[in-house]
Amino acid sequence: MTAEHIAQMIHQTGFVPLFTHADADTCRKVLKTSYEAGVRLFEFTNRNTNSFDIFIQVRKYCREELPDMILGIGTIKNKQQAEQYLNAGADFLISPLILEEIRTVADAHQKLWIPGCATPSEIGLAENWGIDMVKIFPAKQLGGPAYIKAVKAVFPAMQFVATGGVEPSTEDLGKWFEGGVAAVGIGSQLFPADWLAEKRYDKVGDQLKKIIREIEKARGR
Repeated sequence: MTAEHIAQMIHQTGFVPLFTHADADTCRKVLKTSYEAGVRLFEFTNRNTNSFDIFIQVRKYCREELPDMILGIGTIKNKQQAEQYLNAGADFLISPLILEEIRTVADAHQKLWIPGCATPSEIGLAENWGIDMVKIFPAKQLGGPAYIKAVKAVFPAMQFVATGGVEPSTEDLGKWFEGGVAAVGIGSQLFPADWLAEKRYDKVGDQLKKIIREIEKARGR
């Protein structure tokens, strides 16, 4: 898919699940469970010392077992990481920061890059670079839905993906979408460590299905 198609898909679904783990089998099971729950776009985050090795394995798994799963990489903080993961088959990049060297790499590969922004100055920089989707991080700590509403008034064309502190509940999701987000990123609350340790992937799947329904409700669909 093109960068434009992936951005459209994020906006249409309103949801980016994100996950990382040092065990490849756990990652494969989480991806399979997510796929069976209806997820077709997934962010694997680059946060462990063996994240690249795990990514290689799950990228191969998605190609062989999970047709149409779009697999991106998150927590990209420099051009070396961007190059490494794009060359390994990442479909898109997400960062916790905004950095021109990452933008240059993403443009060269013609891949979607969603930079992380925390201030109007950073959002404005992204806008002036021609970027129309940014990650607001850490969203809850920055002020939550009220912060989104305030910056949306100044940047009405920008699409915001709120990540960090988003609760998977009807009430909280409703507030984020009322505030003006295009999508939310949710990680640890979707994949609790105790559920994974107990191999309760049925509970993970049920939670994902519930979130998808709640987001549709929050957006009035």
